[in-house]
Amino acid sequence: MKACAFLCVLAGACAGAPKVNIVKLAESNKDLGTLVSALVAADLVDTLSSPGPFTVFAPTDEAFKALPAGTFDSLMKPENKKELVDILTYHVVGKSIPSHKFRYGERITTLEGNAVEIKEGRTAGGVNIYVNQARVVAKDVAASNGIVHIINSVLIPPSPSPTPPAPAPATKNIVQLAESVSDLSTLVAAVVAGDLADTLSSPGPFTVFAPTNEAFAALPAGVLANLMKPENKKELVDILTYHVLPEQVLSTDLKAFQAVKTVEGKPLHVTKWGGGVRVGPSLESKDLKNVIKADNLASNGVVHIIDGVLLPPSGLAAAAKRPNIVELAESVSDLSTLVAAVVAGDLADTLSSPGPFTVFAPTNEAFAALPAAVLANLMKPENKKELVDILTYHVLPEQVLSTDLKTFQAVKTVEGKPLHVTKWGGGVRVGPSLESKDLKNVIKADNLASNGVVHIIDGVLLPPMSQIIVV
Repeated sequence: MKACAFLCVLAGACAGAPKVNIVKLAESNKDLGTLVSALVAADLVDTLSSPGPFTVFAPTDEAFKALPAGTFDSLMKPENKKELVDILTYHVVGKSIPSHKFRYGERITTLEGNAVEIKEGRTAGGVNIYVNQARVVAKDVAASNGIVHIINSVLIPPSPSPTPPAPAPATKNIVQLAESVSDLSTLVAAVVAGDLADTLSSPGPFTVFAPTNEAFAALPAGVLANLMKPENKKELVDILTYHVLPEQVLSTDLKAFQAVKTVEGKPLHVTKWGGGVRVGPSLESKDLKNVIKADNLASNGVVHIIDGVLLPPSGLAAAAKRPNIVELAESVSDLSTLVAAVVAGDLADTLSSPGPFTVFAPTNEAFAALPAAVLANLMKPENKKELVDILTYHVLPEQVLSTDLKTFQAVKTVEGKPLHVTKWGGGVRVGPSLESKDLKNVIKADNLASNGVVHIIDGVLLPPMSQIIVV
């Protein structure tokens, strides 16, 4: 009896218990985290938070893990969003169907368009319900907009996977290839400044890990500009040649782990796991950058596009002396309102202390978008407590880089309430819920400080149930 009561409370399904929508129900279940991540990646959160009603056959984390190696990671890539949406909507029916209304042999049409079949399986323990090949392990979990039946495997709709396009013939050398990709223009400028264009146009072969423009922009303020000065050419060349191997290495040639020697001379660690490739000066997560587009063939080698700049071990020390979070914010003109609020809330000393912290920093425009007079009233001494609550809701008591993020996580803020963080399609969003209206965009991530990191965002985060002061 006690166990039943506990399950009722957990699911929010008991009489009189407050009901939540299907997405929030899944968030609260520790076995459905992968499903939540997939819903975020497929932009289905708003749909399954709407009134519905829906029936969702919800695969557990173990069900997703049982997919063939690399399948889930491939589905989570932005270019495969359509296939992910097809699979997820194959688990959703556009009406609420409790288990007592199932008829064995019945075929039920899903939102994806194909039907699933309800089957019966008898064992010594009794009768089991199956949806196609998946066994229902927990049935009739009620939500405010429908019902969830938890299943032990992922349902795959009966449609063939598209054939990937054949790779384009390699007619351009590495420099010409980089010139043809708009998101590599900063790299091309750096290669020219380092007098490396002729080298990377020669027969080779080479492998180049090519950082995007965004990756260069994420370096600490002023670093790239200084590296591009003629007097710092040696340091620039050291960093650029740390991105180059003196041989052609395709992603299909990689093992789970290898340490390879770069043209610069120092080793680079390369891992291949779960369908993804990561590279860095060490195997620590903070040092590893993701290959976001592999195997771009050139006439003299191959280019793998990555989401961060690689710093050789000797280059790491040069970046060690950084301003603290408050000093960093003071140096960015578009964060002056935040700095003023931090001072008004007596938080400057805290955010100058060793930390580490992660700060989601709203721009001046974000503060200006608050309802009229809200900011002015929050800055009054008598409203200091409310101001501090809002500011500390933007702070995590640890350093979290964008490269450390999963597709979805709920993190506890210094203010005490949870903040939802999503990473999808190269972008990071944060908010008090996963609904689109509550999520703010990270517009410049990974601004490193001596005591943590600052991610600049385009909106002010308001903790759940916060009282906005307007008078």
